[in-house]
Amino acid sequence: MILKSDLRSVEEIARSPDILVHAARLTKINNGRAIWAITRQWVIIICFGSVAVLSDNVFLYVVAMCVIATRQHALAVLFHDASHFRLLSNRTANDLIANTLCALPSGIVVARYRAEHLRHHRAPNTEFDPYALMFKSNPRDWNWPKRPRDAIRIFMRDLLGLNLFTALKEFSGWFPWRNHFSLYSYPVPLSFSERVTTYLFFGMIFFLLFLTQLWLEFFLLWILPLCTVTQLLSRLRSIAEHFALPDQIGTDATRDIDATWIERLGIAPLNMNYHLTHHLFPAIPHYNLPEMHEILFSKSEFQARAHRSPGYLTRDGAVRRELISVRTTRTT
Repeated sequence: MILKSDLRSVEEIARSPDILVHAARLTKINNGRAIWAITRQWVIIICFGSVAVLSDNVFLYVVAMCVIATRQHALAVLFHDASHFRLLSNRTANDLIANTLCALPSGIVVARYRAEHLRHHRAPNTEFDPYALMFKSNPRDWNWPKRPRDAIRIFMRDLLGLNLFTALKEFSGWFPWRNHFSLYSYPVPLSFSERVTTYLFFGMIFFLLFLTQLWLEFFLLWILPLCTVTQLLSRLRSIAEHFALPDQIGTDATRDIDATWIERLGIAPLNMNYHLTHHLFPAIPHYNLPEMHEILFSKSEFQARAHRSPGYLTRDGAVRRELISVRTTRTT
């Protein structure tokens, strides 16, 4: 019997010449697909938000909040693509469009997110990975697997916004306001264009809210979902990416997940369930990840070595089967 430990690492297998030929083809950026991906998120947001406001119906507000949260999560995937310079082929446009339409609406600057995210890719799950260090500093939220009651407690705290201040502290390096006028190396200093973009963006938002007096609606339909449902969706996706795997460090400690259609709408929009594939080939934009995933798993050696889970919340999915365990010692 061949054990996983006896096989080559997933990175070694993925560097096979026949796989690299496909990877090179799939790294090509399609600007039209990127613009369409951004456009449809905002069309959905505007449509559901407008219906809620015009109807003044509590139920429709709740529905709109949940739908908008899933699109906020999708916008995060798009500025994640931009952090790898895979959103638009022109790098200046890549950052400008990603900031104004994807990242700044959540209070994030792409360049600052990029600085941490690329370090994560260079040494995933190691002492050089800023995400791993942050997770280690907060075991209550980030030590997985957990007992069912402890996991549910964390998820409910996310859903109710009770973990918000912790999240703001953990990810403050991505926001434009920290060390805004300093030249410290962390977070990376903002460029002049990033400052101008940030000022114009938030100035425009406040001007439009003043003009329309939709302050309450903006809070209910954008800020509240961002602080609650979006946090829960992000948590579910994040813990399923690297936690509770036999391999503790490196790219091998990463999953691809065969998400259900509803999981793809909320937990893993725009193909983020193919996280192992993304780590192996971060230059491939999100719309080409499914094809690369199929190519990789067509190789028997890769199938034997790689971690692949059948969904997130399904009975045998990553969250329910691998990240929540009655045998886990108390961690919260």
